[in-house]
Amino acid sequence: MKKTGKYLSALYGYEYINCLENQQADILVNVTPIGMKGGKEEMVLAFPKAMIDTANVAFDVVAIPAETPFIQYAESQGKQTISGAEVIVLQAVEQFELYTPPTPKR
Repeated sequence: MKKTGKYLSALYGYEYINCLENQQADILVNVTPIGMKGGKEEMVLAFPKAMIDTANVAFDVVAIPAETPFIQYAESQGKQTISGAEVIVLQAVEQFELYTPPTPKR
């Protein structure tokens, strides 16, 4: 069976919403390639402007470009933003700590 959004939402007890128009959320998180440089949706907003306007935080995991259309628009509306570039830096710091052995004391 194909694992569609409708199937997965039912499996985990969530409501499936096919359209984001007229929806609101305090935090918006884009985990899709929408806005990614070189992609077919490079210049597309990940969420409708009205939805971004009512949110408090815009979080995009797309790293390149650092400021996707979603992040740019959210910043222009005074929203708190977290970009994919920030996520990469945080991941790199954590990976460095995990993979770098402590310096032995002399």
